[in-house]
Amino acid sequence: MGNLFTVGHSQHSMEYFVKLLKMYNIGYVLDVRSVPYSKYAEQFNREVLEKKLFCFGIKYSFMGSYFGARSEDANLYCNEGYLDFERVRKSSQFLKGFNNVVLGLKKGNNIALMCTEKDPFDCHRAIMVARAFDLSGIEAKHILADGRVQSQSMLNERLLNKYYPDRNQMTFFDYINSENDIDYLSTAYQLRNKEIGYHLENKEYAFA
Repeated sequence: MGNLFTVGHSQHSMEYFVKLLKMYNIGYVLDVRSVPYSKYAEQFNREVLEKKLFCFGIKYSFMGSYFGARSEDANLYCNEGYLDFERVRKSSQFLKGFNNVVLGLKKGNNIALMCTEKDPFDCHRAIMVARAFDLSGIEAKHILADGRVQSQSMLNERLLNKYYPDRNQMTFFDYINSENDIDYLSTAYQLRNKEIGYHLENKEYAFA
């Protein structure tokens, strides 16, 4: 079984980006941007990136139609107008891409899901895509800008600390008197989705 990683290209040089991939023996880069082009880092435009990675023995595949942060399907947006990551994860298109990645992992490939943002906390690659794998028992490792990795479990802790910093201070009486048992982590993911999800009214050309 191979390992699943994610990585943000940010404004890295191509040489540094390849170095990050080589550190973890990445054989496949799956581009999960909806639009595989960058205004600020043209070295990561689809055609340029694919050719460069090929020179280093790394395969590239555009997967934005499966895992992108934007969708033409209005049914995948919530009433407030932003893309609902949970609905996307349940869609047939997403599941098709998901199953193909699992197959690649089972063949022993180390795969990296690539998007733009430097910090996975700010990116759908972690909050939407890697979350789906985590729920299925496959924990992604997020390659950070300095070369360290952050596991999905560590990212989960960041989410809980952001949205429920006082969760550990709840007393037994607070717990039994609450109307509903709160799944803090699931709710934290929903809150993060609301903050970073693409909004239909956003007319600006977004690279994600």
